[in-house]
Amino acid sequence: MIVQRQRSGKLAVKQEDHAALAAFILENWAAHSFPNHPDRQRIIVATREHDLGWKKFDANPRLDAKSHLPVDYTKINPQEASAIWTEAADRFIKTDPFVALLITHHAYTLHEATSRRDSKWKQFFIDFARRRAALRDGLNLTHNDIEHPYSFIRMADWFSLQFCLEPKLGEEKPERYAGYTVRREGSGYLFRPYPFMSRQLAYSLPVYELPAKGFTTEKEVKAFFKKPTMVDIDFGALERWE
Repeated sequence: MIVQRQRSGKLAVKQEDHAALAAFILENWAAHSFPNHPDRQRIIVATREHDLGWKKFDANPRLDAKSHLPVDYTKINPQEASAIWTEAADRFIKTDPFVALLITHHAYTLHEATSRRDSKWKQFFIDFARRRAALRDGLNLTHNDIEHPYSFIRMADWFSLQFCLEPKLGEEKPERYAGYTVRREGSGYLFRPYPFMSRQLAYSLPVYELPAKGFTTEKEVKAFFKKPTMVDIDFGALERWE
Protein backbone atom coordinates (compact mmCIF):
# COMPACT_ATOMS: atom_id res chain seq x y z
CA MET A 1 0.00 0.00 0.00
CA ILE A 2 1.17 3.49 -0.85
CA VAL A 3 0.01 6.09 1.68
CA GLN A 4 -0.15 9.67 0.44
CA ARG A 5 -0.24 12.38 3.09
CA GLN A 6 -2.30 15.49 2.41
CA ARG A 7 -3.35 18.42 4.57
CA SER A 8 -6.92 17.12 4.61
CA GLY A 9 -5.96 13.55 5.47
CA LYS A 10 -4.40 10.50 3.85
CA LEU A 11 -4.99 8.65 0.61
CA ALA A 12 -4.05 5.07 -0.14
CA VAL A 13 -3.13 3.59 -3.51
CA LYS A 14 -2.89 -0.16 -3.93
CA GLN A 15 0.41 -1.41 -5.28
CA GLU A 16 -1.32 -3.23 -8.14
CA ASP A 17 -2.92 0.07 -9.24
CA HIS A 18 0.40 1.91 -9.02
CA ALA A 19 1.95 -0.84 -11.19
CA ALA A 20 -0.88 -0.54 -13.72
CA LEU A 21 -0.19 3.20 -14.00
CA ALA A 22 3.52 2.48 -14.54
CA ALA A 23 2.64 0.01 -17.31
CA PHE A 24 0.33 2.58 -18.91
CA ILE A 25 3.21 5.04 -18.97
CA LEU A 26 5.41 2.54 -20.84
CA GLU A 27 2.62 1.51 -23.20
CA ASN A 28 2.50 5.11 -24.37
CA TRP A 29 6.22 5.88 -24.13
CA ALA A 30 7.74 7.11 -27.40
CA ALA A 31 11.25 8.14 -26.30
CA HIS A 32 14.53 6.18 -26.19
CA SER A 33 13.42 4.07 -29.19
CA PHE A 34 11.23 2.10 -26.77
CA PRO A 35 8.45 1.41 -29.31
CA ASN A 36 11.01 -0.62 -31.29
CA HIS A 37 12.68 -2.34 -28.35
CA PRO A 38 12.81 -6.11 -29.00
CA ASP A 39 11.65 -6.87 -25.45
CA ARG A 40 9.09 -4.04 -25.24
CA GLN A 41 6.07 -6.23 -24.55
CA ARG A 42 7.84 -8.32 -21.91
CA ILE A 43 9.11 -5.18 -20.19
CA ILE A 44 5.55 -3.84 -20.08
CA VAL A 45 4.27 -7.16 -18.68
CA ALA A 46 6.96 -7.12 -15.98
CA THR A 47 6.03 -3.53 -15.14
CA ARG A 48 2.32 -4.26 -14.89
CA GLU A 49 2.74 -7.48 -12.92
CA HIS A 50 5.74 -6.69 -10.70
CA ASP A 51 3.50 -5.86 -7.74
CA LEU A 52 1.00 -8.70 -8.11
CA GLY A 53 2.42 -10.27 -4.95
CA TRP A 54 0.95 -7.27 -3.08
CA LYS A 55 -2.61 -8.08 -4.10
CA LYS A 56 -3.46 -10.25 -1.09
CA PHE A 57 -1.51 -8.02 1.29
CA ASP A 58 -3.29 -4.87 0.13
CA ALA A 59 -6.72 -6.50 0.18
CA ASN A 60 -6.26 -7.17 3.90
CA PRO A 61 -3.31 -4.99 4.92
CA ARG A 62 -1.42 -5.09 8.18
CA LEU A 63 -2.52 -2.13 10.28
CA ASP A 64 -0.24 0.25 12.12
CA ALA A 65 -0.62 -0.26 15.88
CA LYS A 66 -0.99 3.47 16.56
CA SER A 67 -2.91 4.91 13.62
CA HIS A 68 -4.93 1.75 12.80
CA LEU A 69 -4.30 2.57 9.15
CA PRO A 70 -2.54 0.33 6.60
CA VAL A 71 1.22 0.33 6.91
CA ASP A 72 3.00 2.13 4.10
CA TYR A 73 5.02 0.01 1.66
CA THR A 74 8.21 1.33 3.26
CA LYS A 75 7.26 -0.27 6.59
CA ILE A 76 7.02 -3.91 5.56
CA ASN A 77 9.44 -6.36 7.12
CA PRO A 78 11.85 -8.61 5.18
CA GLN A 79 9.67 -11.70 5.66
CA GLU A 80 6.68 -9.91 4.13
CA ALA A 81 8.84 -8.56 1.32
CA SER A 82 10.25 -11.98 0.54
CA ALA A 83 6.78 -13.54 0.30
CA ILE A 84 5.43 -10.68 -1.82
CA TRP A 85 8.24 -10.66 -4.38
CA THR A 86 8.62 -14.44 -4.53
CA GLU A 87 4.95 -14.80 -5.42
CA ALA A 88 5.24 -12.22 -8.20
CA ALA A 89 8.36 -13.71 -9.77
CA ASP A 90 7.23 -17.32 -9.40
CA ARG A 91 4.13 -16.57 -11.45
CA PHE A 92 6.40 -16.28 -14.51
CA ILE A 93 9.17 -18.78 -13.75
CA LYS A 94 7.84 -21.36 -16.23
CA THR A 95 5.95 -19.17 -18.72
CA ASP A 96 8.50 -16.38 -19.15
CA PRO A 97 11.64 -16.53 -16.98
CA PHE A 98 12.86 -13.22 -18.45
CA VAL A 99 9.86 -11.47 -16.86
CA ALA A 100 10.56 -13.35 -13.62
CA LEU A 101 14.16 -12.13 -13.78
CA LEU A 102 13.12 -8.51 -14.27
CA ILE A 103 10.76 -8.70 -11.29
CA THR A 104 13.42 -10.35 -9.12
CA HIS A 105 15.98 -7.74 -10.13
CA HIS A 106 13.49 -4.99 -9.28
CA ALA A 107 12.84 -6.49 -5.84
CA TYR A 108 16.54 -6.60 -5.04
CA THR A 109 17.27 -3.14 -6.44
CA LEU A 110 14.29 -1.50 -4.75
CA HIS A 111 15.19 -2.66 -1.26
CA GLU A 112 18.92 -2.29 -1.78
CA ALA A 113 18.51 1.50 -1.73
CA THR A 114 16.89 1.53 1.71
CA SER A 115 17.71 -1.69 3.58
CA ARG A 116 21.05 -3.05 2.34
CA ARG A 117 22.86 -2.14 5.58
CA ASP A 118 20.11 -3.44 7.87
CA SER A 119 21.12 -6.81 9.31
CA LYS A 120 17.48 -7.93 9.49
CA TRP A 121 17.40 -7.87 5.67
CA LYS A 122 20.57 -9.92 5.17
CA GLN A 123 18.76 -13.17 4.32
CA PHE A 124 16.43 -11.38 1.91
CA PHE A 125 19.39 -10.13 -0.13
CA ILE A 126 21.14 -13.50 -0.03
CA ASP A 127 18.01 -15.29 -1.25
CA PHE A 128 17.19 -12.81 -3.99
CA ALA A 129 20.76 -12.55 -5.21
CA ARG A 130 20.73 -16.34 -5.64
CA ARG A 131 17.34 -16.30 -7.37
CA ARG A 132 18.47 -13.54 -9.71
CA ALA A 133 21.73 -15.32 -10.56
CA ALA A 134 19.95 -18.59 -11.27
CA LEU A 135 17.44 -16.92 -13.61
CA ARG A 136 20.14 -14.87 -15.32
CA ASP A 137 22.42 -17.87 -15.83
CA GLY A 138 19.52 -19.98 -17.07
CA LEU A 139 18.90 -17.39 -19.78
CA ASN A 140 22.64 -17.03 -20.51
CA LEU A 141 22.52 -13.29 -19.76
CA THR A 142 24.94 -10.94 -18.07
CA HIS A 143 24.14 -8.31 -15.47
CA ASN A 144 24.46 -5.61 -18.14
CA ASP A 145 21.97 -7.50 -20.32
CA ILE A 146 19.40 -6.99 -17.56
CA GLU A 147 20.17 -3.39 -16.70
CA HIS A 148 19.09 -1.87 -20.00
CA PRO A 149 15.58 -3.39 -20.18
CA TYR A 150 15.20 -2.92 -16.43
CA SER A 151 15.95 0.81 -16.77
CA PHE A 152 12.54 1.28 -18.38
CA ILE A 153 10.79 -0.46 -15.50
CA ARG A 154 12.72 1.57 -12.93
CA MET A 155 11.87 4.80 -14.75
CA ALA A 156 8.14 4.11 -15.17
CA ASP A 157 7.91 2.81 -11.61
CA TRP A 158 9.45 6.04 -10.32
CA PHE A 159 7.13 8.30 -12.32
CA SER A 160 4.08 6.34 -11.17
CA LEU A 161 5.20 6.12 -7.55
CA GLN A 162 5.92 9.83 -7.27
CA PHE A 163 2.50 10.74 -8.61
CA CYS A 164 0.83 8.34 -6.18
CA LEU A 165 2.97 9.48 -3.25
CA GLU A 166 3.50 13.23 -3.63
CA PRO A 167 0.47 15.52 -4.14
CA LYS A 168 2.85 18.51 -4.35
CA LEU A 169 5.44 16.90 -6.61
CA GLY A 170 7.52 19.67 -8.12
CA GLU A 171 5.34 22.43 -6.66
CA GLU A 172 8.24 24.68 -5.61
CA LYS A 173 10.74 23.36 -8.10
CA PRO A 174 10.05 20.71 -10.77
CA GLU A 175 11.48 17.30 -9.98
CA ARG A 176 14.13 15.85 -12.27
CA TYR A 177 14.60 12.18 -13.03
CA ALA A 178 16.10 10.15 -15.91
CA GLY A 179 16.62 13.28 -18.00
CA TYR A 180 13.06 14.52 -17.53
CA THR A 181 11.62 17.41 -15.57
CA VAL A 182 8.22 16.62 -14.06
CA ARG A 183 5.61 18.40 -12.04
CA ARG A 184 2.19 17.57 -10.68
CA GLU A 185 -0.58 20.17 -10.93
CA GLY A 186 -3.66 18.82 -9.19
CA SER A 187 -4.36 15.64 -11.11
CA GLY A 188 -2.28 16.80 -14.06
CA TYR A 189 1.14 15.25 -14.68
CA LEU A 190 3.50 17.43 -16.70
CA PHE A 191 6.71 16.33 -18.44
CA ARG A 192 9.56 18.12 -20.21
CA PRO A 193 10.56 16.93 -22.73
CA TYR A 194 7.19 15.35 -23.48
CA PRO A 195 7.88 11.63 -24.04
CA PHE A 196 4.52 10.16 -25.02
CA MET A 197 3.05 9.08 -28.35
CA SER A 198 -0.17 11.07 -27.98
CA ARG A 199 -0.68 14.71 -27.03
CA GLN A 200 -4.01 13.81 -25.43
CA LEU A 201 -3.25 11.20 -22.82
CA ALA A 202 -5.39 10.45 -19.76
CA TYR A 203 -5.62 7.72 -17.14
CA SER A 204 -7.99 6.92 -14.24
CA LEU A 205 -6.26 5.90 -11.00
CA PRO A 206 -8.20 4.24 -8.15
CA VAL A 207 -7.47 5.84 -4.75
CA TYR A 208 -8.92 5.40 -1.26
CA GLU A 209 -9.53 8.26 1.16
CA LEU A 210 -8.48 6.78 4.48
CA PRO A 211 -10.64 7.44 7.57
CA ALA A 212 -8.88 9.52 10.22
CA LYS A 213 -9.89 7.09 12.97
CA GLY A 214 -8.47 4.10 11.13
CA PHE A 215 -10.01 0.64 11.19
CA THR A 216 -11.06 -1.67 14.00
CA THR A 217 -11.98 -4.95 12.30
CA GLU A 218 -10.71 -7.06 9.41
CA LYS A 219 -14.19 -7.02 7.89
CA GLU A 220 -14.21 -3.22 7.89
CA VAL A 221 -10.86 -3.08 6.10
CA LYS A 222 -11.88 -5.56 3.40
CA ALA A 223 -15.12 -3.73 2.69
CA PHE A 224 -13.40 -0.34 2.53
CA PHE A 225 -10.87 -1.35 -0.10
CA LYS A 226 -13.54 -2.51 -2.51
CA LYS A 227 -14.83 1.04 -3.11
CA PRO A 228 -12.23 3.35 -4.68
CA THR A 229 -12.50 6.92 -5.83
CA MET A 230 -11.17 7.53 -9.32
CA VAL A 231 -8.61 10.27 -10.00
CA ASP A 232 -8.38 11.26 -13.66
CA ILE A 233 -4.77 12.02 -14.63
CA ASP A 234 -4.13 14.25 -17.62
CA PHE A 235 -0.60 14.03 -19.02
CA GLY A 236 0.77 17.21 -20.52
CA ALA A 237 3.86 19.13 -21.53
CA LEU A 238 5.63 21.17 -18.86
CA GLU A 239 6.51 24.70 -19.87
CA ARG A 240 10.04 25.83 -19.18
CA TRP A 241 10.50 26.71 -15.51
CA GLU A 242 11.86 30.20 -14.84
